[in-house]
Amino acid sequence: MQISALAIYPVKSLGPVALQEAEVTPRGLAGDRRWMIVDAQGRFVTRRELPVLARIGMSLDQGGFRLHAQDGNAFLPATLTDGVLATVTVWRDTAPAYVVENDASRLISQIAGRTLRLAYLPEETNRPVDPTYARAGDTVSFADAFPVLIATEASLAALNATLETPVEMARFRPNIVLSGSEKAWAERGWSALEAGNLRLRLPKACIRCIVITQQPDTGERQEGNAVPTALRRLGQFGPQGALFGMNAVPELTPGRLSVGDRVVSA
Repeated sequence: MQISALAIYPVKSLGPVALQEAEVTPRGLAGDRRWMIVDAQGRFVTRRELPVLARIGMSLDQGGFRLHAQDGNAFLPATLTDGVLATVTVWRDTAPAYVVENDASRLISQIAGRTLRLAYLPEETNRPVDPTYARAGDTVSFADAFPVLIATEASLAALNATLETPVEMARFRPNIVLSGSEKAWAERGWSALEAGNLRLRLPKACIRCIVITQQPDTGERQEGNAVPTALRRLGQFGPQGALFGMNAVPELTPGRLSVGDRVVSA
């Protein structure tokens, strides 16, 4: 197998930034989901409740990222090193973060139709991985639960073979896409992946939410529940919902991954 695509999502629930190579840290790919949209109470806001956020794309810019939408564009720095710390909430976790109002948050607010701000997870804030699946020291950014999401082209092809309207991999928002897998859904049987000097532990399959029913660039639900229904029919379903991709925790970091790197499963 080899890596066919790499991506980070600098702002949780906004568009991806495709990369040819990425640094891998204990929190995941460097720059992934270090920013999060929050409301006035510091609670996280995502495309689950505001599908219109899908209309905001992202790209690399000098020193950070560029948010772009039909309504305009705005710069967002890659990191913050100081500011006012406030408590923010993501799922059942609370964490201190730098909460700011800037050009990027104002653009997001304009598109969302409500006042929102951005929160940055500083280096000194430790948000542990779900203890049910974690080992000592496992940490995560503002991603839902795990540092990295892995998906395979073989499984997407198997899903699309059953759909009237095929979907793109972007629907599932992975960090690492693999080609050359021996068969569809093989990843469900892997416990780890090795690439170069890196090892990624795979503790569980990823439970999918309503976002997999949304068009990646608009948030519209043109096919209804066709995707999760197909996953159920294919046996990719658990007690909590549809499954696609594997959650991963980096080990032996830091390291680097590149598109084209050979990957071995364990």
